[in-house]
Amino acid sequence: MDFQSLRPWAASLQRFQGYIRVPDVSFSDFTNNQDSLSPSKITIQILILQFFYYIIATIFSFSIAWILGLDFSLDWVFNWNSVSLDNTLGLTMIGLWLFDSLLCVIFMTVIVGRSKLAWDFALTIHLINLIIVWIYSGSFPGNLVWWIVQILSCIILVSLGTWSTRWKELRETFFEGLVDPELGNGVGNQRPVIEMQDHS
Repeated sequence: MDFQSLRPWAASLQRFQGYIRVPDVSFSDFTNNQDSLSPSKITIQILILQFFYYIIATIFSFSIAWILGLDFSLDWVFNWNSVSLDNTLGLTMIGLWLFDSLLCVIFMTVIVGRSKLAWDFALTIHLINLIIVWIYSGSFPGNLVWWIVQILSCIILVSLGTWSTRWKELRETFFEGLVDPELGNGVGNQRPVIEMQDHS
């Protein structure tokens, strides 16, 4: 076999391999890719946020029921009558929903990661919650306290969500590449290496 005739093929193959790069796709790339605002991606992000919004509320409600020795039911999460100022359980539910919004800020920062979308996602979460509560309860929410809690929850999610996502955007924009992940040193903090020559 003439190996000299294979050299052009090998060179062409090396050039071709340089054009093909497999992208490193991770969960954060999927959720924070700023170039993609497709309806399917936004829908998935909304569903993920809504899932965390309800799973946190369910876990907290179940924990409170277990601590107090009460029977847990989904009415605690999906019924607007459970939120009230008349008893300790109603006050606990108010605190639970507000704390739920605080934790959802973290998920919004990680999943959405864009400050200009924080308003949309916060309002969408509460609009979906209104529809689900309406369907589950069988009547439109007529509890003023429930509405106040929803408004406060929305304010928390919008304000803190906008701030945290903006902080993440600025951090990624201005500090990207300044820190070497392998050495843990900033680019500006690198010291020149002085080679010692042996003059003996």
